[in-house]
Amino acid sequence: MVRLNAITKRYKQNVVLDNISIDLGNYTYGLLGSNGAGKTTLFRIITNLISANSGTVQVDGNRRELQIGYLPQRFGAFRTLTAKEQLFYFAKLKQKKNDGIDWTNEVDRALELTHLTDQKDMKCGQLSGGMVRRLGIAQAILGRPDIILLDEPTIGLDIEERVRLKEMLEELRGRQPIIISSHIAEDIEATCQQVIVLQKKHIIFAGEIEYLSSLATGHVWKMPEEIYRRQRNTCKQIGCIEENGNRLVKVLCAEKECAPDVSAVPLVPRLEDGYLYLLTKDDLNEKSI
Repeated sequence: MVRLNAITKRYKQNVVLDNISIDLGNYTYGLLGSNGAGKTTLFRIITNLISANSGTVQVDGNRRELQIGYLPQRFGAFRTLTAKEQLFYFAKLKQKKNDGIDWTNEVDRALELTHLTDQKDMKCGQLSGGMVRRLGIAQAILGRPDIILLDEPTIGLDIEERVRLKEMLEELRGRQPIIISSHIAEDIEATCQQVIVLQKKHIIFAGEIEYLSSLATGHVWKMPEEIYRRQRNTCKQIGCIEENGNRLVKVLCAEKECAPDVSAVPLVPRLEDGYLYLLTKDDLNEKSI
């Protein structure tokens, strides 16, 4: 288990993270938060790229050096190296004296888990964007790290590669904590078991995806766009739906099970709905007054 204990980070008088504490078990976590919520700062503290002003990161109760697998948002590979040579390069960087790891087997394992065995002898410059992202995940899992951090892993991926990424993460599940930072709630919903929401320097939610989704039960509706224009002071638009050639508006309402109009139809909430409800419920309550 990895524990973040009372992590605080400030830049001069600006507090970016305030007393962040959470225990991370061997689950896949989605990290959600608006721009400036502190997601990148938290990742950089865990990876030891920057130091917290106070607080600790512990593994199984010990303050030993954390072994980290990290896929940055922008991952680059040497175009003239093969995929396998690239992984051996990263293995050399991670290798420690008497670490007891068979790095040849470790590289082969990473290639297999990321479905790159058939491409191992291809030059990185010949790999597709999706393959390069998978290669980035392969280097992240080298050496069996204590925790894996993936920053926007689906950026630039087509639907097929997103499905492949989901399958790959399912194979990695349960070995160590994996945190996926993404602004796309749909990707978090498809790949993660738990979700962490950062907002205004604090963790405002940590738990199962299904529970966060359920917070919006009875608050999500669809209604004709022209009706919404007359009701916009009582609800908040969160999306649009095309249905049988008609344009409908998806809205959040403050009062549970209280339809904003007789034409409104309730919807089963998804993760994005629960997340948006969590962030905007205070504003919604003000609208309903």
